[in-house]
Amino acid sequence: MSEEQKQLTDSFNALLALTSDLVFVIEDETVRIVSPGDEDWLLVSELPGKTLEDLFPQDFLTLLRGYIRTAREQRQVVKNELVFRPDHQHAFKALGLKEVIWFHSRIIVTDDDRLIWSLRNINDRKKLERRITSQAQRDPLTGAYNRRALMPVLEQNIAQAQRYDGICSMLLIDVDDFSGINDEHSWDGGDQLLRHMVTELHRMKRTADFLARFSDDQLVLFLPETNHDQALLAGERVRRLTSDLELPFASGNINCTVSVGVATLAGIEDSSEDMIRRVMENLAVARQSGGNRVEGESF
Repeated sequence: MSEEQKQLTDSFNALLALTSDLVFVIEDETVRIVSPGDEDWLLVSELPGKTLEDLFPQDFLTLLRGYIRTAREQRQVVKNELVFRPDHQHAFKALGLKEVIWFHSRIIVTDDDRLIWSLRNINDRKKLERRITSQAQRDPLTGAYNRRALMPVLEQNIAQAQRYDGICSMLLIDVDDFSGINDEHSWDGGDQLLRHMVTELHRMKRTADFLARFSDDQLVLFLPETNHDQALLAGERVRRLTSDLELPFASGNINCTVSVGVATLAGIEDSSEDMIRRVMENLAVARQSGGNRVEGESF
């Protein structure tokens, strides 16, 4: 190594020592250099010589290779957010990963085709975002209303229906085997599927209907002035709509089915809590019956 090369190497190592980011230098999909930054959980000495296939599951690797390809073709920094989960990235679990960590990822490919990959821990920012959005009315992932926004709408409509001898119903929509979709297509694939479903349900629903994200893989569609038979038909439309969806994704097209529980206002003594309990029970029956079905009340 020439004196000039040695000085450049020393400068590069000094730069790595200054950054709090986790940095990989990768050549031919093999890790050559690692700087842990502030990620002191990582067993750095185990990484040099490991290939990307050694380190990452196939779905994550497909996404990462796509980002690398973009960086190589466009000759610019490619920025994304990535999540490392110990129950999914088993190689990193063995290297010390004990909790879910969100990273801001930056990838650049040098003129000699080396990959520089920088990962900045953004867990604190994600926690702050969750605290803020939990107080808001919208789900940050899908743009649908959240459960916090749903409850007053549900209570007000039930009270109005009971006062004026009206009727209302609700659907609880659950993606069948959502964990399997995440395993096959990554959490990013699952997130994109939920966003796509919300977009299509917004197109399908009536203006007065209220769509909300109820939990991780569950959506509620509240149907004012809708009796039980009409709600069953609406649930069947949702089931057919979802089974016809096909979402293009890097790891392959994503398809899914849903199970739908239906509950309808049962009288003057009924409440929002009662309706939610029944719709969850009916959803459980639909799921236990094999999924891809609609289950309503037993009157």
